[in-house]
Amino acid sequence: MAEDSNKEVAPESLQIVFYCKDCNEIVDTSRVGKKYVYTCAKCGTKNVAFGTHRSIVNYFRMDEMPAKRVKKDDGESVAKSETTDKSL
Repeated sequence: MAEDSNKEVAPESLQIVFYCKDCNEIVDTSRVGKKYVYTCAKCGTKNVAFGTHRSIVNYFRMDEMPAKRVKKDDGESVAKSETTDKSL
């Protein structure tokens, strides 16, 4: 018998979020008169997808954790992903 159905799911992963495909981030929206049409509060386009937080993060391949900030030698802070060497 499968015990997978007894797993607890984090409530924030079931929360409905809106993802702007132009801004490439989760945004606030306002509803347009038509059913299931939303505009991005940041850029104003209608190119918005919605779904659970987990499905949006998985589908659009977003990092669940925001990039950690690392200080360079000259005092400038950059995202950790920018400090890695990608010249293979």
